[in-house]
Amino acid sequence: MLEDLKRTCLGLLIFAFILTIDQPAYGIPAFAPKYGLRCSACHEAWPKLNNFGQVFKDNGYQLMNDRDAPIWQNLSYFPVSVRVTPQWHRENTNRMALDQTPGVVSSHLTEANITTSGFDLSGLDLWTAGTLYKNISFSVLPSFDADGTFHFENTWVRFDNLLRSPWLNFKLGKFELDIPDSEKRILTLSQNGGYFQVYHYRPLTGDINTFGGIGDNQLGIELMGHSRNSYTRYAVSLTSSNDGQPGLPTNSGYDLYGDVSQAWEWSSLGLQRVGTLAYYGHSPTYYLTLDGVPIPGTGRGNRPFYRFGAYGDWHVHKWLFNTTYLRGKDNAFSGHRHAGQPGAAPGRTGPDLERWFRRDGLLLEPAARSGGPV
Repeated sequence: MLEDLKRTCLGLLIFAFILTIDQPAYGIPAFAPKYGLRCSACHEAWPKLNNFGQVFKDNGYQLMNDRDAPIWQNLSYFPVSVRVTPQWHRENTNRMALDQTPGVVSSHLTEANITTSGFDLSGLDLWTAGTLYKNISFSVLPSFDADGTFHFENTWVRFDNLLRSPWLNFKLGKFELDIPDSEKRILTLSQNGGYFQVYHYRPLTGDINTFGGIGDNQLGIELMGHSRNSYTRYAVSLTSSNDGQPGLPTNSGYDLYGDVSQAWEWSSLGLQRVGTLAYYGHSPTYYLTLDGVPIPGTGRGNRPFYRFGAYGDWHVHKWLFNTTYLRGKDNAFSGHRHAGQPGAAPGRTGPDLERWFRRDGLLLEPAARSGGPV
């Protein structure tokens, strides 16, 4: 009986280890049996898409043949992915900023290496995607965080190949922006490094800008197009200024995002791709209040901000190197020094507003800039 118990424990440990090394990424095995293909047809190093997989995704999860209609889906296998990961993991974060004296905000900052480990659970994802009809694609992903908080990670419908052209595809809903490397195909289980830090960089200390970063899924519409082989791609998105959160935004503005890229085969090294991206939006600098308490959804004093960058994916045979440069600009009134100051106070415009800045000793520099390679 002791030997049976040992074998059972060993089996559980192996099973837990397999779950631990499982990599969270968007993928539904139903796509492969629908078309009679292996998963490796679309993934060069799972979860990384190869160019065939990129074309399949750009076409709205279609191969552009007579099997694209949903009637070809095996009815005994519903296209849904259920994912939750029990795990043990250990994380080390180096150069973490800390108060030199714990609990004393006014103390000088210092740096330290922080190591934590333990048993944990990832969130629960229920993802389904595919075609409702030929050239009508969809995706729905209800998600629970590890603490049980529920949200929709994405939910959208897409009309593909409008006017029978791959250059015209229209999407509506909550979706991931067309960014160079998807955060939804992360290669680690880290809570601190699982996403691309550069996508969420803030130029200002204490930034009150409601925009979380280009890695966040956004609510809006997208016009996207590509060549037949997806070597040339573009995407333009118009989104609400609420960083993908449900409900009306905190201000009446809309944000604009665009991405353009070009790929080519370079000798025997593989496929190379370069591109540029830009995000331009507006963020409130103060809110209407009641008894001194800000009223949600009443953002005022909109000030512009942008994120601009360039990137490259470089294949050297089986190796892939990603390079990204991103520059951010936020208005000074989004920073801690001016947080809550009416950047566009009623009745103060033009020269009068400039004199008001000077009289109150506020910075005249309208924006803060920062950027650099990653």
